[in-house]
Amino acid sequence: MNVLFTVQASQSEFDRPNETVSVVVGKRALLPCYVSLKDVKNNGTDSFKILWMKVNNSAVLTVEDRAINGDSRISILHAYADEWNLQIDEIDEDDAGIYRCFINSGSFKTLQLDVKVPPKIIDDLTTVPYPSPILAGSNFTIKCYAHGKPTPKVRILSYDHSDNVKVISEQNEVTIYNVSRSTSHRYECIASNGYPPDVARSFQITIQYPPEVILSINEEIITNLLFINSNYDEIRLKCQVTMSPFGKIHWMKDSKRVNSNYQVYHIKNYIISEIIIKYLTNDYQGQYTCIASNPYGMNSKSIQILSLPATTTNRNTLRHKRPKHTRFTTVSYSTENLRMITLSSKSINNTYQIILLFCLLITVVYFK
Repeated sequence: MNVLFTVQASQSEFDRPNETVSVVVGKRALLPCYVSLKDVKNNGTDSFKILWMKVNNSAVLTVEDRAINGDSRISILHAYADEWNLQIDEIDEDDAGIYRCFINSGSFKTLQLDVKVPPKIIDDLTTVPYPSPILAGSNFTIKCYAHGKPTPKVRILSYDHSDNVKVISEQNEVTIYNVSRSTSHRYECIASNGYPPDVARSFQITIQYPPEVILSINEEIITNLLFINSNYDEIRLKCQVTMSPFGKIHWMKDSKRVNSNYQVYHIKNYIISEIIIKYLTNDYQGQYTCIASNPYGMNSKSIQILSLPATTTNRNTLRHKRPKHTRFTTVSYSTENLRMITLSSKSINNTYQIILLFCLLITVVYFK
């Protein structure tokens, strides 16, 4: 349909010559067009027709009260003689643009339809919720991009192990440097532009690292190389390992692998391997080593376990002269308490440690 208008300078027929209407995508838009019948008659137009057009594509939408473009979302609200409002249902982004309400005299009113779009995550540009595992010591970049009108603002948050939250960036990308086991594993980005709903995406990262090993005897963490048992009827030797991914744990006694008599179980993020020694014969004495491994490395901790014969001697404390290249702690001997002796040197081996220990014990008994 071709319609010709001669545009006049006077716009007095309308309530206002220009107007902007804002609406959120998916909602209904009402573009008002109020025509002053008195001014129309004063301008010499006794009968008139109203036409709506979208200027961006020169499409005629309605003539009088009829929609003619085939879009079922478009209609005219003409409840009163001077109202010719254009209604568009289920607004989408393509509906944004410039509209004009014409009188066949050539006068018109211009309306700007501004379509607001709530934020939406752009999947192709944003980090996936569960990215591939990250090796400890490497860097990792979190990306978060969102579409919307107006352009959304982005915040990237991190959560610690207690779910305490903090903002780490207000940009679309942030890099976490030198990740480690203690690095936060949970992140979230939130995009907002003032037109609800805001959108969010969570990221759960997995950090892979070699084993870390802690040894304990009877629930006490071992910091020494030698454990002397004098009053326990049972020894619980526990190896606590954290590693990602989970790998293997095994025990060595002296130079032989222990194939039985130990348990393996999980507590939170740890793997626990425990040897329980109930019958303290001479066979239980020796060096015990817990060895843990996964694809990213191996770690181990060792302890030398010896047993002292029972004695009724009162507690005595001896201090020994420090031999070259060797450090001794003060040794307290008692039948009531656990004895820990540290022998540390870069130049001595386990055999020398054991011989030195027995010499020390003989000296203690002799001087008592």
